[in-house]
Amino acid sequence: MTSAVIVDVVRTPFGKGKPGGRLSDLHPATLLADVLRTLVQRNGLDPVLVDDVIGGCVTQSGEQAFNISRTAVLAAGFPESVPATTVDRQCGSSQQAAHFAAQGVLAGAYDIAIACGVESMSRVPMFSNAQEKDANRGPLAHRFPEGLIGQGISAEIITRRVKLDRETLDAFAARSHRLAAETAAAGGFDNELVPAGTLTADETIRPSTTAEGLAGLRPAFADDELGARFPEIEWSITPGNSSPLTDGASAALIMSEEKANALGLRPRARFHSSRSPATTRCSCSPP
Repeated sequence: MTSAVIVDVVRTPFGKGKPGGRLSDLHPATLLADVLRTLVQRNGLDPVLVDDVIGGCVTQSGEQAFNISRTAVLAAGFPESVPATTVDRQCGSSQQAAHFAAQGVLAGAYDIAIACGVESMSRVPMFSNAQEKDANRGPLAHRFPEGLIGQGISAEIITRRVKLDRETLDAFAARSHRLAAETAAAGGFDNELVPAGTLTADETIRPSTTAEGLAGLRPAFADDELGARFPEIEWSITPGNSSPLTDGASAALIMSEEKANALGLRPRARFHSSRSPATTRCSCSPP
């Protein structure tokens, strides 16, 4: 039976997704093209062998519209014969790209595929692909008359259900920044990073973050109009213990294990399963 393996993964450093961030002067297609080009070059792979490039992108408007994955493939210098498509499963978009790439390999449709993703939140802000934030509220009003619940309120509901208090969230966030800073200082990210413009390291890691400092931040969604529906919420999600607005791109080289062996490439992980409900995850293990 054909198996799908990950041979390599590369990414740009993550820049702050706001005007003035270190990657805010780079077109998102340029960010993605850089990682695509590096991925094939460092694996000695002729890009003409790539059967498909599948990219995830949430906000497909402005510079990220019109199939940005295809734009990046051409900007990277790949042959015009290499196809590309862009998918949107919101925050699981790039993971969905990996699912589709692996599924294509498992089905025998692909020998080699690239799963990738890009988001430039400084140049293409959230909700810029909708005329209004609640653009789809009308067709759903018969089922959800009060509107759907966004990520912020949803996160607050989840933290309450699983009994994670503000102190726990802040401590976890501070620990994450500390571990990321230590890993970066030890060169733990060096093999996966592709310099972008003048940025060579993640701009979003805050080494000086402490739980005590985070405790002083105001909850981000306490004034959300939908929040009034949940008076039991104790409001724990802040800008400090959430994921930041980010600019960046990444790419994974996925192929059949047989093709990897034939090309003399070392598989790093093997796909076992994937699931794509409202939330999305996949299962991999070293081969």
